[in-house]
Amino acid sequence: MQKLPAKAFQPLFGTIMATFMSFLMSGVVTGYNRGLGQGFLGQWMEAWGFAFMVALPVVLIVAPIARRVTMMIAEAPVPPVKAAPVQPDQPAREAS
Repeated sequence: MQKLPAKAFQPLFGTIMATFMSFLMSGVVTGYNRGLGQGFLGQWMEAWGFAFMVALPVVLIVAPIARRVTMMIAEAPVPPVKAAPVQPDQPAREAS
């Protein structure tokens, strides 16, 4: 499977993070507030739909800010990758 280009990484990561976090947190909060009895699953899915609509834009806006603040406090685990300069085509070397 071919991977998406690097420019898709941040929005894709944010979407996946918002999906997991909104799913788990809406389930925990729904279970805490109403219990795990009859109707729990339906209410959880309703809460998740609303939570995801809020979580996605929040994650996409807040994640870059959180990343910058974190980098002021701690070293980045992987240094940023700089693009290599483009080299003009060089003629092939002859084998000796």
